Parts: sequence; structure tokens; C-alpha cells
Amino acid sequence: MSLLAGWRERRERRRIARRRKALREYYARAPLWLPPRATFRQFRVAIERAGGRTYFRKIDDRVRDPEVLRQWLLRLAPSHVYFTTSRWLDPQRLGPREPRRRKAGYRIAHNVLLGQELYFDIDAPGDLAGAKADAASLLRFLSAEGLRELALVYSGNKGFHVHAYDFEPRFLPRLPEDPRKRETAVQGARTDLVARIVDAGIGIDVEVTMDPRRILRLPGTIHGKTFNICEFVDPSGLARFQPRHLPQ
Repeated sequence: MSLLAGWRERRERRRIARRRKALREYYARAPLWLPPRATFRQFRVAIERAGGRTYFRKIDDRVRDPEVLRQWLLRLAPSHVYFTTSRWLDPQRLGPREPRRRKAGYRIAHNVLLGQELYFDIDAPGDLAGAKADAASLLRFLSAEGLRELALVYSGNKGFHVHAYDFEPRFLPRLPEDPRKRETAVQGARTDLVARIVDAGIGIDVEVTMDPRRILRLPGTIHGKTFNICEFVDPSGLARFQPRHLPQ
């Protein structure tokens, strides 16, 4: 290794160490939030390595309360923290819908979907005002549909997320007993609503809402690229909202 390459490597390691120290200091005191029925979710994190690379891993634990999550965040100091938008009977063993290779055992038992609230992702790169306008329009649209338990979240980067916690009791019929049919039923229950939102010209990422296997950034955590806080936003103050940045 040349002297220059060695100097660059040491500089990169110091940079990562500073970021991880800042993350641990933040998570030591941050108010942490968990989605409904968190023990049926899988939580995943991305951890930064030298050269700008990241690797993903799941939190191999049933996250019962914010303090369990805090212990993991202090240990791992991840750059990104996510949760599964769906709830699963055995979230720690959740696998791909279509396994890439044959495995022994009964895979369906590890992929029993229990339910899913409604989640939206609004991204407008370089146009936070545009993302705010779409978020406000989406909240008005969902309210007109009779949804009341709504939450607005700044994603930490290019836009906003909208959560609708009362979607299931109003729009989702009883799920089929056959586990293989449940994901299709969950998708079908939101198809008409999503199509009308798109027709209304509201800029949502359709795949995030339609796919039961999606993950979403966890409110209260740090976006590892921008170092902005992913946080809940009061809709009444949306026009005045500005991202909060974690020093590093």
C-alpha cells in the first residue's frame, strides 16, 4: 500500500468513527418510536464501511419496546434504520417471496403475513416545497376517504412518508387462511385507492404502498446520507417545516 493510499484509508476510518460516535450520542438520548405491534415486525439496519459501502443486517430480536431497540442502535451505530411495513407471524425468519435456491423445511411457515397498515412514500429530489405540496394533498385525500389516524413523517432526505393506521379495519377484509393468498389479498385491498391517488396527480411511490414486503425508514432515526433526522411533522406546520440536521 502506498503512503497516499494509507493516508486515505486512515482518513476514511477516522471519518466513519466520527459519524458512529455522533450516532451513538444521538441514540443514547433520542426519543425512539415503534410502529404498531412492533414484535411482529422485522427491523433492519445498514452499517457503513470504508469506501462508502454499507452492509445490511436484521436486528435479531423481538423489539418489544424502545429500550430494546436503543440497545441495538447503541451497539451497531447504523447509518440507516428500517422496519417492515407488514406484520409477520415469524418476522425473524422472514424470507424472500421467491427463494433463489431450494431449502429444506416449510418456508411458508416463515412467511405468514398478519396484516399491514397503509404507508406512502413521497420523494421530490431537490424540491422540498413540491414534496410538501404532495404530502398536504395526500393527507386531504385520505381524510376525505374517512381515514383519521394519519401521521406525517419527514424521510430525512428528499420527501415525506404518510402512515394511515386505521386502514385495516376500514378497507382490509378478513385475510384468507391460506398463507400463500394473503399477500395478494393485501395488495388487492388498496389497488383502487392507490389508482385514484395517482389519477389525482399526487406524487407517490406506488411500489412502496402496494408491496407488502417493503421496508420504511423508522421515525426518530438518522438518515445516514444527509444526517438529517427522520421525524414526525405536525401537518398544521408543514409549510414552515425545515429539516433538522445532526452535527458530526
